[in-house]
Amino acid sequence: MTRVFSITDRGVFKVVLTFVSIVLFTIPTLLGQTDKKPNVLIIMADDLTYLDLPIYGGQNIATPNIDAFRRQGLKFNKAFVSMAMCTPSRSELLTGKYPLSNGAMFNHTRTKEGTKSMVHYLEGLGYRVGIAGKTHIKPKSAYPFEYIEGIEGSAVAKTAGCNLSEVEKFMAKVAPFCLITALTSPHAPWTVGEPEKIDLEGLVLPPNMADTKITRESYRRYLAEIMVFDEQVGSILDALDKTGKANNTLVLLTTEQGAQFPFNKWTNFNAGIHTGIVIRWPGKVVPNSETDALVQYADVLPTLIEACGGEITEKNGFDGSSFLDVLRGKAKTHRKYAYALHHNDAFR
Repeated sequence: MTRVFSITDRGVFKVVLTFVSIVLFTIPTLLGQTDKKPNVLIIMADDLTYLDLPIYGGQNIATPNIDAFRRQGLKFNKAFVSMAMCTPSRSELLTGKYPLSNGAMFNHTRTKEGTKSMVHYLEGLGYRVGIAGKTHIKPKSAYPFEYIEGIEGSAVAKTAGCNLSEVEKFMAKVAPFCLITALTSPHAPWTVGEPEKIDLEGLVLPPNMADTKITRESYRRYLAEIMVFDEQVGSILDALDKTGKANNTLVLLTTEQGAQFPFNKWTNFNAGIHTGIVIRWPGKVVPNSETDALVQYADVLPTLIEACGGEITEKNGFDGSSFLDVLRGKAKTHRKYAYALHHNDAFR
């Protein structure tokens, strides 16, 4: 005798419902679909002249973690900041606007009240947005980050602490995250690291430096801090790996502006405004690749908004524009010009 099951049969209904649920949740996984919003991790140095990194031709030190990261991502050969100072460059990165537009035209100054930043735009897309380490941006209304403890926040501290337990907890939570880890090396006065391990006489000085004993000693202490930065980059990437989210995280590594040496920071010379950027985004960015596309810090926020599923409109008022097509290999160029300016910080 054949029994006909009815949808009103509770037992059968539960079996059918369970089967349908399994199918709906399993098929996308089997097909390899990854529609999740990507996490975003920005790792930022403090006053690191890009040319001093081996990936950009530096000859004096080894940076194994940064070298390995470069092999996993896309290296930008022509990336710039608008001003070779901490507050203006960071404000540009976070607002998508040039210093004259966002108001932070000098060091230690404030962005205009009412200005929106990365926090506002990505929170609107469902992200938790945090920062750990150095900020050097204000007011709070423009940059309402969730502050994560554990990374030294003072650029002139004699130490460079990097306890990542809270950083890892922040990244491990369920909702997508955007986190900036703003490290303080290699900002002057260069008090961390082991400079004695670097051969003083064997240093290859940049052509803009006078070859004196004081210069060599200062440059060696600075290079030792870059080695500390490299170690911290490795630790941050390890922390990300532990969360199991590395494959769905866009990681942007940047050197900020040039170091505090002649013709670097505080100037519009190449060593001042040229920044290093490497971006790793598994499945989206071709590993061990590079681009000559011209970009600058004002372009980063529009790019991240698009990468995270948002849209850019004229109402945003950005001075920068998205280079997402460059990341995905769909374009080899971006902007025609990069813009830079300089003003003393007399009005702070």
